[in-house]
Amino acid sequence: MPSRRVSTALIALALVLNGPVHAADPAPSWVELAPGLSAWSGPATTVLLAESEHGALLVDSETAKAAPALAQALAGRKPLRYVVNTHWHGDHAGGNEALAATGATLIAHENARRRMAEPTFLKHHNRIVPPLPAAALPSLTLIGDGRVRLDGLEVRLIHVPAAHTDGDLLVHFPAANVLHLGDCFFNGLYPIIDTGVGGTVDGLIAALDRALGLADGRTRIVAGHGPAGTRADLKATRDMLAEVRERVARLKRAGRTREQVLAAAPTADLDPRWGQGWVKPAQIVGSVYDSLP
Repeated sequence: MPSRRVSTALIALALVLNGPVHAADPAPSWVELAPGLSAWSGPATTVLLAESEHGALLVDSETAKAAPALAQALAGRKPLRYVVNTHWHGDHAGGNEALAATGATLIAHENARRRMAEPTFLKHHNRIVPPLPAAALPSLTLIGDGRVRLDGLEVRLIHVPAAHTDGDLLVHFPAANVLHLGDCFFNGLYPIIDTGVGGTVDGLIAALDRALGLADGRTRIVAGHGPAGTRADLKATRDMLAEVRERVARLKRAGRTREQVLAAAPTADLDPRWGQGWVKPAQIVGSVYDSLP
């Protein structure tokens, strides 16, 4: 199905279904964050399911390999009407084809769809990612912010430019006070900044600031990697990233080369807390250096 460009004006989408479907009891793997909103932690990332009276919306689709496990987890839930990809990476969009085959409409930012549709260099892994099959490409794309209405449930899609990538969406459920930030939020971990496709440290900090403005002390915040967190967790991540940026920028302004900045180990005191995941200190320092002016 060809992509439809959508302006920065909000999109109003309505579900017109044939009647209620009676869902089975939630599978044990789903963790309820708020009434009607549940998180499922798969092998690669965490997806979020929002269920209304007549249908459901899923945020992210995990990897292609995880598609059978995700399908099993979704069995007995409300019929899936929409899947929102927070960005183009395969651990967030790899299950698109299987979910689209069930009749769900795939939604993403226009830049994310473009990355999915063509061979794209994934700098963090130093390899070319092949394009997704046509059936896995979002049929509805945004060039700004958008909104989905699932019966009475409002879902806000917020584009944050040049953050983790150049096509990130934050997904906000204001009535439920829940946020899914995709890979703009690595909870307790150094994040990936995909500088090969327009990701920048300044844009990522701005994205976290945008999310902080939407959150309060009771907000449940789903991270692309790491456990679901709170506003305090999000602020700690934002402050850490701002500190890393300042340290690397200071060295870069002093004329240090990339190799010299890496050798200086500017995050050494932060590494025991933040560098124990699969994004290592050299990777966050290098990506911050690369994305600074």
